[in-house]
Amino acid sequence: MRTKVFFVSFVLLLLLASMFSVSPSLSAQDKTPTPYPVLTDCPLEDGVFNIAWIPKALNNPVFELGRIGAEIRATELTEIGPCEVEVFYAAPMNATAEEQAELLLEAADLEGLDAIGVSCIDPEICVDPINVAVEKGLAVMTWDSDSADSDRLTYLGVDNFEGGAAAADLLVRAMGESGQVALLSGVEGSANLEARIEGFKSTLEQYPDIEIVTTVYCNDLAPLAVEVVETTMEEYPEMDGWFFVGLWPLFAGKGAMPLWEEAALDNGMVTVAFDTLPLELELIQDGFIQGLVGQKYWGWGYDTVQMLYEHVLYGREFESFSNSGMDIVTPLNVEAMLEAWETNDFTKPLPDPFEAE
Repeated sequence: MRTKVFFVSFVLLLLLASMFSVSPSLSAQDKTPTPYPVLTDCPLEDGVFNIAWIPKALNNPVFELGRIGAEIRATELTEIGPCEVEVFYAAPMNATAEEQAELLLEAADLEGLDAIGVSCIDPEICVDPINVAVEKGLAVMTWDSDSADSDRLTYLGVDNFEGGAAAADLLVRAMGESGQVALLSGVEGSANLEARIEGFKSTLEQYPDIEIVTTVYCNDLAPLAVEVVETTMEEYPEMDGWFFVGLWPLFAGKGAMPLWEEAALDNGMVTVAFDTLPLELELIQDGFIQGLVGQKYWGWGYDTVQMLYEHVLYGREFESFSNSGMDIVTPLNVEAMLEAWETNDFTKPLPDPFEAE
């Protein structure tokens, strides 16, 4: 692949996809062969399909995993031909919505760029730069975090309502059909987090003996999350379960929440949470967490590259929302998910989370 340097005012890394080797014709999203004939000639003028893949920030482990997925699919598609596929990893230096908007506008002006995949920091601030890029003929889709009012092609992400419902199912399986439960969320009113809460509560309506005693918020701050969890444990010492709508307090590490840890290990308190990062997987192994609902981080890159490629080269259209699906992790399949993280290979289906093999 040719090396190109774009975005002078931002960090930009060319994805070195050629170091990876996996099956060349499978989509991570649907596990089926690409449903199009192989082109004999690349319809693009320079013979290269160029994609800017823009996360919210650099050095975030879930975005790094998405980057690897994008690298892999770029290499696969290049091997299939006839177009070379190059993916450029770009993010704002300061991880602010305004910096990201400026980056998108710079991308829209780049000669030779064909498509953009972006995780929007702020859905409203993303609208104008996305629309500018679309007006200039670029294919733009969002992943992980949407800008629904923009002219983007589609949004690839988890169904947060379904994710919340899945978390409630995990809780009931581990805790039983009665008890006191608390919820921890991030910023009150955040659309994705509220959808998870709604799905969780909707499922628990089937269990009248489960009481949600409180919902606390941490403004996406790990120290505040630790504080509100421990304060809630003091107020409800007989708590039976928690739903962490995100993993904020877990970033603080073991020992940061002694009341929560004691209840989990000694009193049988159940916790389910969103996301499947290695630190959470280790907490499952150690008995602190009983279930996780994970987003398809690897697919944010792999599937975004595939979908943009199909749209530009074959004219494929997508629904406004493209459901990425989700991963359910319990003690029965946690080892398989840890292995996927260690190998950066998320192509294998996870074992059943509820039945031992």
